[in-house]
Amino acid sequence: MSGDSEQEKQTEILYGSYTISSIETNRNLPGNLSITFGQNTNKVSGFSGCNRFFGTYTIEKNSIFISNLATTKMYCENVMDVEQYLLKALSNVNMFLVKNNQINLNNGDAILIEASKDSIYSIQPENNYLIEYSVSSRGFYKQITINKKSITILEQRAGTPEAKGLGEQNWKTLIKAISSINIKTIPKLEAPSKAFQYDGAAIARLKITDNGKTYQTQPFDHGNPPKEIANLVKEILSISENIE
Repeated sequence: MSGDSEQEKQTEILYGSYTISSIETNRNLPGNLSITFGQNTNKVSGFSGCNRFFGTYTIEKNSIFISNLATTKMYCENVMDVEQYLLKALSNVNMFLVKNNQINLNNGDAILIEASKDSIYSIQPENNYLIEYSVSSRGFYKQITINKKSITILEQRAGTPEAKGLGEQNWKTLIKAISSINIKTIPKLEAPSKAFQYDGAAIARLKITDNGKTYQTQPFDHGNPPKEIANLVKEILSISENIE
């Protein structure tokens, strides 16, 4: 029983979301690398620069083992090396230390990953956003609706939507993506291609509601959004495909 209590205590210490600041000695990293440890599920997930990763972890005292790592399958120029670097480091982790909201993930005495703990309270009042992404073509339809607490996916116009809990880190990732956009301008964004006009691509739209005011894009090709919203669309699709 005492062993179980000790493990629960260590899991409670580890639980939460972290922003990764270094991998081994490399501190020249993208600012959005993250890792989240679930409290009751022993699941680990995060963002590795281009793709979201997910897996499982087990702990015993200060030992930790991360396994079953998998990622989404997007390709992003210039960050794939960082992504592989991070995933390799995670697979070699066998110890951890949490102190003053900082975490070190080690292999023995060697620090592989350093990260700082995030707080839900660091998310500012913009967390009242409602995000909607829809895509349709002949015989295909999908609508993704996201708020702070949940994600709802509808895959048939007359179907039954499936709702799931979103999670703190997923919401923070979306807020970060939105923060780089002037949402008031998205109705004026030019679609980089319009193959949807002749059924060459599915037609997509993004809608963001902020405190009762709604801003919607012009239609664009699914898979080729305006560059200003490309990162946000990528995060929406990644989360919708990997939410559990």
